[in-house]
Amino acid sequence: MKTDKIIAYKGFNKDWTCRRFAYQVGESYTCDGDIEACSNGFHACPNPLSVWSFYDISNGHRFAVVEQSGEIVEDGNKTASRKITIKAEIGIPGLIKAAVEWTQEAAKKPTSGYSANSATSGYSAHSATSGYSANSATSGYSANSATSGHYANSATSGYSANSEAKGKNAVAANAGDGMARAGKGGAIFIVERDDQRNILAVFASKIGENGIEPDVWYRLKNGKPVAAED
Repeated sequence: MKTDKIIAYKGFNKDWTCRRFAYQVGESYTCDGDIEACSNGFHACPNPLSVWSFYDISNGHRFAVVEQSGEIVEDGNKTASRKITIKAEIGIPGLIKAAVEWTQEAAKKPTSGYSANSATSGYSAHSATSGYSANSATSGYSANSATSGHYANSATSGYSANSEAKGKNAVAANAGDGMARAGKGGAIFIVERDDQRNILAVFASKIGENGIEPDVWYRLKNGKPVAAED
C-alpha cells in the first residue's frame, strides 16, 4: 500500500453508477475502512485499455478520467484507493487517445513479457505484442496495431491504420478511419469520418452480436459495419 495521487481511468454504467454507488462528474468521494482491491475502496485502471477488461464497450457504458489519492493498493491492472475524484467524461474516442499516450510512456523501457506494452506514433510505424495483458497502441498515419495475448487490447487513432486483437476477451479499437477485428469473446470499436476527419458515426459491439463475426475485418460505412472484402 502507498499514499499517493495518480491519474487513472474508470468505467461506469449508463447512470454513472458502479457497484450500486452513484457518482457525479466533478465530485470527490472518500471511503472508510481498510483499502483492499476487489473488496473495499474506489477502483480504477492506470492503463486506459485495461478498463475494457471490466466494462463492455458495446453496452453504453461511460468512461471518465479520475484522480485517485490517499492510500492506494495496486492489484494487477487495477488500483483501489481511499479517495477518488471524477474529473471528466472522455468517452471511447478519448479513452483510445489516452491509451495511445499511456502506452507510449509505458513502452519507453524495453519489455517483452506479461503486461509488456508497445506503442508507436510515427508514419507506418507498426506496433505488436503477444503477451498476456500486453497492450498495443499506435497513433501514426498507416501505423497498424495488433495483439494476440489474452486480455491484450489493441488501439489506434492514426489515419488508415488498422487494429487487431486476437486474444481472449480483447478489444480492437480504431478511432481513425480504418478497420478493426477481434477474436471470439472479444469486441470491436470503429469510427466513420469525413474527408475533414469529422466523426460521422461510431459503432461498438461484442463479437457474436449485431452480425459481427470473429476474425473478420470491419470498417464503418454509412453508419453501418461492413466486412472487408477478401
